[in-house]
Amino acid sequence: MKTTPIQSLHHNNAVYSAAFSPDGRLLASGSMDKTIKLWDLSTGDERHRLRGHGETVCAVVFFPDGESLLSAAFDKTLRVWDVATGKLTSTMAGHQEYLTSMAASQDVRVAVSGSHDKNVILWDISSETQLAVLKGHTDLINAVAISAEGTTAASAGHDLLVRLWNFEKRESMGELGPHEAPIECLAFSPDGKTVAAGDDDRAIRLWNVKTGTSTTINAGHTRTVKSLAFSPDGRWLVSGGGDTTIRIHDLKANQPLQTLNAHRNTVYGLAFSADGSRLASTGFDRTVHIWDVSELKSV
Repeated sequence: MKTTPIQSLHHNNAVYSAAFSPDGRLLASGSMDKTIKLWDLSTGDERHRLRGHGETVCAVVFFPDGESLLSAAFDKTLRVWDVATGKLTSTMAGHQEYLTSMAASQDVRVAVSGSHDKNVILWDISSETQLAVLKGHTDLINAVAISAEGTTAASAGHDLLVRLWNFEKRESMGELGPHEAPIECLAFSPDGKTVAAGDDDRAIRLWNVKTGTSTTINAGHTRTVKSLAFSPDGRWLVSGGGDTTIRIHDLKANQPLQTLNAHRNTVYGLAFSADGSRLASTGFDRTVHIWDVSELKSV
């Protein structure tokens, strides 16, 4: 595979998040500059610049029809935007302190957010209402994740634990851990059976949701693990770190597959296109890199 980006896009400040549209033609990127940029990937041109958030945009998710975009920011809000016009259509608020992370189900029917207020909020995006405020964390929450079907959520942060939540019952399913350092990122496998967690001690652990057992991946990062993403087919786990590298791990063989170098600072976000052929990475260096991973081969 190509080990240099096929495309590079830029913001005026650190880029925290990115998402491909369902058809792969657009990319949304959220930044510390408080904007979301919608990019036409066929030309690399900026189609819209979405303004409205008052702080760093930490998460972006396209709706399945590609016509709307869900975003979340440190300003404690979730917002929905019209992709065609770039206009804001709704705002949802609920957290009392910085909203640090957000994830949505595959159909974007429900979402979960985590905050420095130590709470997890479950959202019904279709009705723009809170379903529940889940309490249990004893310190700042850095990361949340949700299974594709939207029935199970995970959250983690400075209390060193991954907490699991049942969406339907709106209650705790237990906790995993502890890790030996604050947890910075989470990702659910496509089948929902595994949660990956990356922490400040450079460790990545794969947690079995049903049994609570874990295995450790030696990804080779030399600094904090800040971002994680499973490939759509579940064969690979990709991690980004404070060491500026992106590392692709073959889960079946349980060994490193590829290391990508292009960012000049911490890699904050990772996202696959729906068909798994491209990977977007975002960084503190104000850049979004697009990688062609279509020729990546498992061991």
